[in-house]
Amino acid sequence: MTTMTTMDTTPESLPPYEHQANPPAGEAPGSSASTTSPQPRTTSPIVSAPTTLEAKPATETPSVIDAAANASSKDEARQPPQEISQRPSHSTAAIARASRDAVWYLKPITWPPRSDKTVLIIMQSRNGPCSLICLCNVLILRGDIEIRPLNRTSVSYEYLASLVADYLVTKMTGNEMEGLSAALSKLPSMQEGMDINSVWSNHTSFKQLGEGGELKVFELCGISLVHGWLADPDSSEYEALLRAEDYDAAMTAIVAADHLTNGQLVESDTGAIRQNEGPVSTPELTDEQKQVIHDAVLIRQFLDANSSQLTYYGLFHLSSTLSPGLYAFFRNSHLSVLLKTPYPDQPLYTLVTDSTFANEPVVVWESLEDVDGAASNFVDSNFMRSTTAGGDYSGETAETALREAERAIQNLSMNDDLALARQLQAEEEQLAKEAARRREQRRKQENAAGSESRSSVPQPSAGSSARQSNRQNQEPGSHKVEKKPSKEQCILM
Repeated sequence: MTTMTTMDTTPESLPPYEHQANPPAGEAPGSSASTTSPQPRTTSPIVSAPTTLEAKPATETPSVIDAAANASSKDEARQPPQEISQRPSHSTAAIARASRDAVWYLKPITWPPRSDKTVLIIMQSRNGPCSLICLCNVLILRGDIEIRPLNRTSVSYEYLASLVADYLVTKMTGNEMEGLSAALSKLPSMQEGMDINSVWSNHTSFKQLGEGGELKVFELCGISLVHGWLADPDSSEYEALLRAEDYDAAMTAIVAADHLTNGQLVESDTGAIRQNEGPVSTPELTDEQKQVIHDAVLIRQFLDANSSQLTYYGLFHLSSTLSPGLYAFFRNSHLSVLLKTPYPDQPLYTLVTDSTFANEPVVVWESLEDVDGAASNFVDSNFMRSTTAGGDYSGETAETALREAERAIQNLSMNDDLALARQLQAEEEQLAKEAARRREQRRKQENAAGSESRSSVPQPSAGSSARQSNRQNQEPGSHKVEKKPSKEQCILM
């Protein structure tokens, strides 16, 4: 049976609870001194909380961690010294590896948006602990727990477990206390992932695989798990998925159909689903068996078309049905923080916790706009689109980054050219205005100079004017006498 987990790769399985212990103080993991048996721990927050609630002395009920450590010490003591030195015991190597890996980097962000408050979120650097990191980040953003001081750069599992345990102890009342001990005992296993099974019929339905209990932790913390791996009710595979009910049952149906068709549905050597879409030949089968094969083919097509574990119908369903708030979002076998905003134009964002972005303060959220992330954008704490300092970030190819840089340079060049043209035009207009002003000033000066020259010409005296007037009065008909012959001459001619 195929098991779907919240991690891509699972490290070597560890003995129960032994991976919580740390190497001896002052010794590096993997050193020769690491072969020494681990010392029992007496301050585990996971064990102390239930013990306090039951009011039993610590001597009567030894902690699970102490029992595991003592058992490990006895096993190592029975081994020959040369074997221990040549091949460290599994428990010691596991403790060293877990102590090294169970430390996560922190990143300061502004939350709530457009405020002056800073919180520290947990970044993920390896596969596995996404469920624990998601749980703690939701509690951090809700203000239920807080990592201090703000200049802290990393955090350990023990620190996070103590925060979660303290929060649950103070939150639980009455009958809720009964499931607290069992829930806290599941925190260590959340470092290596969480086996859950999404149900096709509802975006909030999950089934716990194995012994389970991890879902109870989310329930006690008041965190809703959601997924968008839903089929459209109008699609042909919808009824087949409802009959299969969940992912595990769907895979079982495919395997059963492959057996009925003598291996025509699934590659027997790799377990991969065949890609051919031709009709599957069936021998003499009952109607029920034919229905199993029919459903398996439809389920196979649905899984092939939605390998990201998110459909467009599921995406629209989440956008329209979720209330504004924080959720744990299951997708691509991974749990992440989902934020539903009250804004209809951009309702869904996921918290960016990849350690690649630990030093990118402007990359905080990623918009959830399609099923494959092609249309998504990174935004900062105030939900403004991010522009990284280096011009490149994870999820963007070098070619895309180069094109964006060239486009930015081209836009800058065009803007510079436009600004230069406008400056030159303004200078030309200023020069034209200055030339017109000078011409007007020159014209006024010339007019003023002409007036002065006319005023300097000598005027006739009064006596000469009088004599000229008398002369004209003495010969009143002189003009007529002279002009008359001339007029007659003209007539004769």
